[in-house]
Amino acid sequence: YNRKIKLYSTLKSILNQTYKKIEIIIVDDCSTDNTELFVKNKILKLSDKIKYIRHRKNKGLAAGRNTAIFNSKGKYFTFCDDDDKWLPNFVEEFVSEAKKYNENWCFSCGTKYKNLLGTNVSTMFNYQGTLKNLIKKGYTPPVASQFYNLSTLKKIKGYNQKIKTGIDHDLWIRLAKINIRIKFITKSLSLPNTKQSDERITTNYSKRICEIKKSLEIWKIDLIKMYNQTFYYKFYDAYMRR
Repeated sequence: YNRKIKLYSTLKSILNQTYKKIEIIIVDDCSTDNTELFVKNKILKLSDKIKYIRHRKNKGLAAGRNTAIFNSKGKYFTFCDDDDKWLPNFVEEFVSEAKKYNENWCFSCGTKYKNLLGTNVSTMFNYQGTLKNLIKKGYTPPVASQFYNLSTLKKIKGYNQKIKTGIDHDLWIRLAKINIRIKFITKSLSLPNTKQSDERITTNYSKRICEIKKSLEIWKIDLIKMYNQTFYYKFYDAYMRR
């Protein structure tokens, strides 16, 4: 949404993937910055793998992801937000790993970014087990670093469009309910944008706090059922402090 300038560099990182059997879907959430004209005149010429879908009205992030999910034809699904990037072997590494597991698994990897001091940071995590246990430990979905079986996402009807903040965490909670497991690739393959000066959903803090309170209320029943009431209130407190 309104990211015409950053879209090109993000897309280039996807077109430069070593794994070539991919379908690229750009979802334009009713941008007002001439994104549509830019995509049709410049972006679509880059590759016949690219499909462009524009919403007639602004629907939000969850709806944008769902538009991609339910218009996808592949076996696997991953996403890259319009200000993030991937290393060239991102898709290849995930496909290679996913082939070893059945549809009850999803996948994640580490990231590379610059912190507020300008220092290069590389994160990696080694875990293989249930999402339910991972959530209990306090881990959250890493940005631009998730990989799913498309059929699994369709099974839970995609993302919850009532959630405006924390949509990835909401997805993990609902996948945990059906006992999905997760495998982390111990490599840093994504390059999320961490510039706090950029205007985006995650830096609009007053709106984010309001929306996360709504999300926490939506999650309450499921979290109490999966764990207990004490866990939920600790979860609530930790989320608001974060």
